Amino acid sequence: MIASDHNWKTPLGVYEKAIEELRNARTELQETQNNFLVTVQTLQTEIQLLKSQLRETQEKLETSEQITTETKSNLSQATDEIENLKAMLNEPQANTQIIQELAEIKAQISQLQTHIQQPEQPTTVKALSNLQLQLSQLTDELTLVSHASGMDYRNLQQLLSAQNWKDADKETYAIMLKISERENVCWLDDGDIRKFPRYDLHIINQLWVKYSDGKFGFSIQKQILQNHQQFTARCGWMENLATNELIKYEDYNFTPDANKGHLPSTPRIVGLGLRKSNEIHHRLNIFYSRY
Repeated sequence: MIASDHNWKTPLGVYEKAIEELRNARTELQETQNNFLVTVQTLQTEIQLLKSQLRETQEKLETSEQITTETKSNLSQATDEIENLKAMLNEPQANTQIIQELAEIKAQISQLQTHIQQPEQPTTVKALSNLQLQLSQLTDELTLVSHASGMDYRNLQQLLSAQNWKDADKETYAIMLKISERENVCWLDDGDIRKFPRYDLHIINQLWVKYSDGKFGFSIQKQILQNHQQFTARCGWMENLATNELIKYEDYNFTPDANKGHLPSTPRIVGLGLRKSNEIHHRLNIFYSRY
């Protein structure tokens, strides 16, 4: 029985009013306690999330520091190796070893770059870029400047990369005459061919094969010579099969439609147009035996 408004001042009324207020207070306290528990659980969840994020951040920092340390060490090692390779440039017998080591260093740098984030490691990234530039320059010096003759093949590379076949053929012809000191004669005889540096033949051939996608080059011509009796005709050099007459240089085809092996103009280089027709295969066999 709950006390009415007119008898709340009686002992019984006061008691009942107090009980009612206690019940209300208990209900409010229970609600407050429940809300507090919910808040605590939410805070605990957020704290766990923050702890997890903090661990991930610490792990990333530790990994980044480790990668940076390893990268700097590898970078220093690669730089030292490049200096050692530069010191070996004047030793012709070491070229093969140098080229192999260059390839290994390039692979190492590529691997390092996959672990470096540019915004986070600008200094390291710049150092790697500089190192790559040094490698490119060193590679050019190794592959495009002959240690055997001192001849620089970078102009030939540029002409071939632009698919300027005619000027590239003229450059090849001029280079080979210059190496053999035969500019006044304008062709190479048997002795010149036998003395011509194999290393230079290799550079010239590699450039022609690379930029023609395997269509032109001394090695391509040699393959045709080994597999076909009518070699000169296959290469598009023959004007008249009956007389073994070769085409004139102005009639060479300097387009992508030329016969496979048509370039470089080897007959012109070895002076076949100035020789007797029965010497064609003899001269070509001497030339390709050098490659």
